[in-house]
Formats: sequence, C-alpha cells, structure tokens
Amino acid sequence: MTEKVELSLGDAKLPGERVLYGVLAFRVGGVRTTMIGGAAGVAGSVGAATMAVITSRGRAAPDAPLQLPGRIIIALTDQRLLVFSVGGVVVGRPGKVLHSFALDQVAWVGEPELIPGAAQALRVRIGIAGVGVLAFEHPRLQVTEGRNMIRRLVRELPQSPTA
Repeated sequence: MTEKVELSLGDAKLPGERVLYGVLAFRVGGVRTTMIGGAAGVAGSVGAATMAVITSRGRAAPDAPLQLPGRIIIALTDQRLLVFSVGGVVVGRPGKVLHSFALDQVAWVGEPELIPGAAQALRVRIGIAGVGVLAFEHPRLQVTEGRNMIRRLVRELPQSPTA
C-alpha cells in the first residue's frame, strides 16, 4: 500500500518526503459493522482522556472526533500523518487526501486497543493539536501493520522541548 500512497500523493508530496506506511482502516465501529452487517450495533466511542497514553506532548487536542468516511487509508510519512478516502470498489487504493497533519501537530498518541472477537480490530486514537481526535480502527488482517505504523509514528514525533 505504501507504493499506492506514494503514487496518490504525486505533486502533493513534500520535498524529500518518504512514505513509511499506508494501512487500510475504518472509522471507529466500522470493522464490526462491516463484519456483522450492522445488526449488532456500533461500538461506542471512548473519551481520549480515559485512554492510556503512549506519548503526550503537553499540547491539548479538543475531544471532538474528526469526521471520517467508513473506509479510509491512514498513511505515515517521515513528515506527515495523512488520511485518504478509499478509491476502488474491489481493491482499495488511496483516493483523495481528506486530512494532512504535520507530525508536530500530533499532541498525543493513545495506546492502541485490540478489540477481540470475530470482528477483531486494532482501535487507535491520536490527538491533533487544535483540531480534535483522529479515531480509527484497523481490521484483523491489518492489525500487525497498524501496530507497527503507530510505533513508528511515536518514534517519528519531534521531541518536545524540555523546560
């Protein structure tokens, strides 16, 4: 998927920018809805304040969740965190860029939560300073890649200045 993200960025790619990850995701509750056809309802949203935090950069992010379509592609470059719409019906590919955040806008990264069961998913919450909470989940087949991307995101974040 990284190559597809690279192609989709085209001229929007920043000078020297390297695409590190591109992973299929769903808005929160989307994996379960897709697996069960919506019959069992959608998992509720948990407030960002109740999440264990991997990293906190001391900047506030509003608690408001960012609006996302059902399926998305989350991409991480060495300079930005991107959210793409999904193009293609059968094989997902990055469509248009819905959100683009410089890594210094990332205020915190919540501990990814593995949702067990037939509709297994890795739920992720990321606070974006001055914008809100980017909340999504990776389906079963993308759990490992999603975990790796979040670990890499945490490593890529600019260090906060110490007082």
